[in-house]
Amino acid sequence: MAQNQKVDVVTVGAGLVAGIMAYHLTNAGMQVVSLEQGPWLTTENDFSHNHDELRYNQRREMMVDLSRETWTWRPTPKERALPMRQYGSFHPHQGVGGAAVHWATQNWRFYPSDFEYRTHHIDRYGADKLPVGNRIQDWGVTYDDMEPYYDAFEYDIGVSGVAGNLQGELIEGGNIFEGPRAREYPLPSLAKSIVADKFTAASNELGYHPFPQPSAILSEAYDDLAGNTRGACLYCGFCTRYGCEVAAKGNSLVVHMPAALATGNYEIRTDAYVYKIETDSTGKATGVSYIDATGRRQFQEADTVIVSAYMLMNARLLLMSRSSAHADGIGNDRGFVGKNYTYQLGGGGSSGLFEGERLNQFMGNGAMNALIHDFNADNFDHADLDFIGGGSIGAGGGERTPVASVGGVPTASGKTWGAEWKEALRTNWDSVAGVGIQGESLPYDDQYVDLDPTYRDRFGFPLLRITFDWHENDYNLIRYLSPKMREILETMGATNIRTQEELNPYTIAPYQSTHCTGGAIMGTDPGNSVVNKYGQVWDTPNVFVVGASQFPQNPGMNPTGTVAALAYLAS
Repeated sequence: MAQNQKVDVVTVGAGLVAGIMAYHLTNAGMQVVSLEQGPWLTTENDFSHNHDELRYNQRREMMVDLSRETWTWRPTPKERALPMRQYGSFHPHQGVGGAAVHWATQNWRFYPSDFEYRTHHIDRYGADKLPVGNRIQDWGVTYDDMEPYYDAFEYDIGVSGVAGNLQGELIEGGNIFEGPRAREYPLPSLAKSIVADKFTAASNELGYHPFPQPSAILSEAYDDLAGNTRGACLYCGFCTRYGCEVAAKGNSLVVHMPAALATGNYEIRTDAYVYKIETDSTGKATGVSYIDATGRRQFQEADTVIVSAYMLMNARLLLMSRSSAHADGIGNDRGFVGKNYTYQLGGGGSSGLFEGERLNQFMGNGAMNALIHDFNADNFDHADLDFIGGGSIGAGGGERTPVASVGGVPTASGKTWGAEWKEALRTNWDSVAGVGIQGESLPYDDQYVDLDPTYRDRFGFPLLRITFDWHENDYNLIRYLSPKMREILETMGATNIRTQEELNPYTIAPYQSTHCTGGAIMGTDPGNSVVNKYGQVWDTPNVFVVGASQFPQNPGMNPTGTVAALAYLAS
């Protein structure tokens, strides 16, 4: 095995978290190496004029190659798991910059009650309100602890939005349910789509509190952390799952990594497949072992190891890093690695026809949404309801690409083939719009990830096995929120409305969300968590696991803003 020169810090993965931490650590004088299993794409060489829907949206070119690495899934512990052989439920990225290279840029702060979830719900409703078999717990940090780090990320990359709670003053037009923020967003909100305008008007008429989506896309030119003046969004319509051709989309690839590389203290190695965190006889990490592009095994010695890849890869690496000191893997001395696996509740979508109207949905980006949070988190009284939690309800209409959208045009017969469907597609393709839910996902004893005993990857290492299904709380939440979406669409003036009123049983086959969280959760006590608030592993203090792996449960919002804030905190 080849030996590399020792560094202060090695990161597993070169995504958003690695870029943020590399920026801070290299500027403090540390030598940092990031090991990334994917390629290094750039705005100039790879994303200019990249409106290739088949390549990026349908064939998932920037996602993990499932022939090289995949996962198995089963709904319950009693069943045998089978591998994901084609993309469905989630789309993990591989490559420098991580999934934020092609994310939709919906940049949220979680609510104060999200960080103290267990305490909040017991104080308000009593312990009996919590679902049976839950693993709900507080995070070990508060919103007030996290606010400066949210603020730093928003200003470093340039986030567009409208404050709803500015130092305790509620501001109409913003999200009045959010926690207090120290200052306004650095940039005004993005342009709203025709659909978002309709949603806003309807929500106001119904007495709700709509606001524009906060987004890490630049609404105006902006001088970012790296000293670059990046241009504003072109509203090209090719956003989610695409790299941005003008670098208007904020991520580590265009902001933090260039600044870290400029210090001379940072190196990124691609095509590096990390398979084990090595430890000495005392259990202290000494570095990581990886396989390079030639198939050669390498060892990177480091004082500190930061595990910062996608949540599924992070949990797998910890479990595979077994030694005499950590027989069940690093962080797993008490058996908590892989627990609190949660997802994102996305069922209950509704769509309607605005016959004869052109909605211009071929223009836009991934964050031209208008939303309401009147039914998110604990913003509404759950005392007489048969569930806890909630979700965002919103409408966008800003990136309706030709191939991906053809199945959403309604016909009188319901058929999506033949002459009737072709005529509907010709006349109504740009006249259909939807309202969707993004809901909370709670942790339970019977949903977790572990190493699969049967299936292995191309190098002979065990695949990660996912055990997950929806629970009664999820079904009841969707039954409650689905009529709200129909009501909004009707008020928007839509006809031929289709609503999924019941949540289907979970399956890994259709795409739902890439917001997988948990597996190395944070807390104040090694008796119920894997890491502390900084992501520092209780049983191996020179290993850090930072990002969505830390989430004890997953709120009803996109995780990236909080992932970034945790990286700032850990730095």
